[in-house]
Amino acid sequence: MIRLGFIGFGEAAFNIAKGLKSEGLDGIIAYDKFWQDAPGSELIKTRASEAHVRLVPAHPALFDESEMVISAVSADMAVSLAEDSRPFLRKNHIYVDINATSPMTKEKIDAIIRPQASFVDCAVMGPVPTYKHKVPVSVSGSGAKAFTEIMSAYGMDITYMDAPAGSASASKMFRSIFMKGFVVLLLEMLTAAHKYHVEDDVLMSVKETLTAGPLLEVVNGLLGRGVIHSERREHEMEEVIATLAALDVDGTMSKATQAKLRWCTQLGLKAHFKGVPPKDYHEIFKAIDEKR
Repeated sequence: MIRLGFIGFGEAAFNIAKGLKSEGLDGIIAYDKFWQDAPGSELIKTRASEAHVRLVPAHPALFDESEMVISAVSADMAVSLAEDSRPFLRKNHIYVDINATSPMTKEKIDAIIRPQASFVDCAVMGPVPTYKHKVPVSVSGSGAKAFTEIMSAYGMDITYMDAPAGSASASKMFRSIFMKGFVVLLLEMLTAAHKYHVEDDVLMSVKETLTAGPLLEVVNGLLGRGVIHSERREHEMEEVIATLAALDVDGTMSKATQAKLRWCTQLGLKAHFKGVPPKDYHEIFKAIDEKR
């Protein structure tokens, strides 16, 4: 049974630890520098008791009693924590960083940790309080394979990436471009549609487009036609933006759409593909690289 320790025992660590305990992982410990400082100390102690986690009083003690250490603090503390932890690391340690940072930050942490121990860039892909230890995570880095093999046995939902540290966090960050952007794009569209009470009709039309076939087929079609017809669609967005203004609906996303379409037009992608939509969206990357 792996000896597991958490550095930082906030909401994420508490929920993961509680879930792992329910799967039979005993002896989990944690160190949180605020464990004796009000007002946070009472909450930390209450959570530790509920999750059956033993709090240790000092940073070095956590490494003495653990084989796998999970850094669960905040993004701004991740690098400094890795630096502070380095003197206590041994070759048998697996240091896991689950903080939501940029891939470059994870690469920096990897450079700090890897000379001393194995490092895992762990990107959390969902809400931890909802899924607890079963929240989907992607992992990369030198310790990712070992982490996957060990923790999968305790019910964790792990996507192993045979890739350097930073790759998992890159996947999370770039996914956010779509997931966060899609939500507010929906909001802008439906807010405007509601002015004419056609929001349900519009949503069903969007559904038909997005479910017209397998995801890859839909993506290839949308992107291929999108870069070819960018100039015409750029002008169409003028009418959309004017309509939103007339309805007193914020048009931030529509303006951004127009700007991105203009970017495609200025790259000359239509001419590059001779007016024929590429069949594979990967061809667009090659064209962008050549144009830039």
